[in-house]
Amino acid sequence: LLLLLLLLLPPVPLHCRQYSMSERTSIPDEKTLERLRSDYGQAKPRVAPLVALRPEEPHSEPGCVTKAHRYFCGSVKATSYTMLALLSFAALFWIPMIWYVIIPAVLDMLIGATSINIHNATMSAPTETSMRVSAVVEINNAGPFGCDVDAFNATVHGPPEEGAPSGRTIGWMVVPPFTLKGNGPGVINPSTVMHVTDAAAFNRMAKRMLNGDAVPWRMTGESTVWSMGIPFPLSIDKETTFPPIQLTNYATSNLEMSHGNTTTNQLVIDADVSFYSASPMRLEGFGLLKAELYYDVSGNNPDLSPAERLKLAGPPLRAGHVKMGECHMYDYTVVQGMNTIKTRIYLDANYATGQSLGRWASEFDQTIVSVGPTNISPFIDGIWEGANDMPGSSITLYTATFVTADTLVKGYNPKTGEPCKVWDGGIDSCDRGSTVMGMNPFKREWFIKDIEYETYLEQEYEYSGTFLTKVIPGQENVEVPFTGGTTVGDLFNIPAVSFSCGRSNVLGRTFSKPGMWAGYPNHSPGVGLSYPPDDPNTTDVDENLQARLADDVIPVPPARVAADGTKIPTSYSLTMPVHPIPGTSVDRSGDGPCIWGLKNLNPFDCCMTTIFTAAACKAAESGKKQITVRSSGSAVMIVDGVELNISTSIRMPVTYTKDVLQFDAIPPASYGVLGHVVDAGFGCDDLRFTGVSAR
Repeated sequence: LLLLLLLLLPPVPLHCRQYSMSERTSIPDEKTLERLRSDYGQAKPRVAPLVALRPEEPHSEPGCVTKAHRYFCGSVKATSYTMLALLSFAALFWIPMIWYVIIPAVLDMLIGATSINIHNATMSAPTETSMRVSAVVEINNAGPFGCDVDAFNATVHGPPEEGAPSGRTIGWMVVPPFTLKGNGPGVINPSTVMHVTDAAAFNRMAKRMLNGDAVPWRMTGESTVWSMGIPFPLSIDKETTFPPIQLTNYATSNLEMSHGNTTTNQLVIDADVSFYSASPMRLEGFGLLKAELYYDVSGNNPDLSPAERLKLAGPPLRAGHVKMGECHMYDYTVVQGMNTIKTRIYLDANYATGQSLGRWASEFDQTIVSVGPTNISPFIDGIWEGANDMPGSSITLYTATFVTADTLVKGYNPKTGEPCKVWDGGIDSCDRGSTVMGMNPFKREWFIKDIEYETYLEQEYEYSGTFLTKVIPGQENVEVPFTGGTTVGDLFNIPAVSFSCGRSNVLGRTFSKPGMWAGYPNHSPGVGLSYPPDDPNTTDVDENLQARLADDVIPVPPARVAADGTKIPTSYSLTMPVHPIPGTSVDRSGDGPCIWGLKNLNPFDCCMTTIFTAAACKAAESGKKQITVRSSGSAVMIVDGVELNISTSIRMPVTYTKDVLQFDAIPPASYGVLGHVVDAGFGCDDLRFTGVSAR
């Protein structure tokens, strides 16, 4: 433009000053001198001295030396050609130098001084090879002028790693055009699609972001910058840091049993998964996200501290971790702050799942490792491997145990459903034990069978005692029927049995079995279910009773839901026999059946027979109405035909009644006339606490 302007303007002539002859100084002639003398009255002629005058130097204008600057001091045509030549030289040399060297260097300097800060970003709608990325970005323009940047293809490089010190190329995106203010910050809101070309490199970078690392991204590309209406080419090589997406405080709550699937042999549970995100990075539009669940049985030992449990059962995955199922998270979204997502958990009916559900029902906190996603895309799948804390249920599967003389002393015949007979109290024909109560933590009904628990008292007991058999005063001469005149005094002249029980906290083994509903004439086998009615045509068989006595399944009724949505657990109860635990060694004297040495009266020795009464007597000394026990064992959980062996270990109170403190082996209600004439048993006064129990 400057060159064109100069060519259109008329040339300006350059004038060099010339001296005319009129300006020269000369000496007057003789006639002139004579005339001048006569005019001024001089009589005698005088001869004027001749003076040699130095010729005057020509006057020169500044900047104009004729020989040295002849192209500027010559003609108009010569001057114009001179200027044209100079401008042509500038156009051919200096303008390209400025345009292609100096301006890009200045732009590079300004770009290098420009900082980019990502205030927040959103990743959404992932596909097999791409995902949408939008952000709020602050760019601090170091240049004095505002500018417009054209859209350009940007190559995205991951962080430096081994074998790639400048980072691997992980993908590309089209950066939309944007405008920047001069000499200050400007905020832009770009939204584009990131196309991933190296899924493995992107995956490694994403794992670091989820672990809480601030990961640098480098962007390169070629664009055009417009400033003051003039376009300038621009090479971009700029690094920025995406905020980390560390998710913490993972927890699973509000577990609800949905159903069982016999085709896949899985239990389906609905639950809420919550976690916290401190990051301004959002994730949305992921739809259904699947993750695998892993459980370490030994690492979740209830005796471990939370820190030890996290170390042993948390990530990374080790040989002890067993896959227990899969978690489906619906409408997966992550925002800054607390997040809660509805999930459906598909649990495989295996050993790890049984241990986990049993411990959950036992109120134990646990750590589960989740790995995912598993269904989104190759560059995202598997980027997360984290610990998920699962607090124990607030409602235990078994809540308490109740012991009375009816369950502990009298018992029920599992074959007839009637109380045990005096001469038929053997192990196969009389079940004596305790009543166990529990609650259903779920809103739907399910079932339990094959219960087997070993129960230990929380405190050890050491004692000795005497089992007395004596005729009630005034009844000594009463004849015993069918004995040919034998009196009660003669028949029950039995010496006292002394026994001692060494230090032990073993109570016994409880288990479910057919006949467990003998003492429950109104028992129902489940919601909407019933036993067949008695057939009036079969007088010697009660079909209803036989079905009840053959039933060894415990229905767990569904919890009720109040009008405000509050879950109200429903309780259930069952009576299970208590037998000695095989293999337990206790220092005892007087082993053998405790009641007169007759197995048909009571098959257990005096220590097994008296241990609960001894514990109740010790508790009564300090005014306690309950004894604390821990029961550990297993049971089979049944949901819609899917069976799962669950293991629980529950600490629960055992409530006793006063008749337990006075163990009457022949109560009148059960043994009729014999119970009115003979006392056989022991009480708190007949027990002497020694050793650890003497304190």
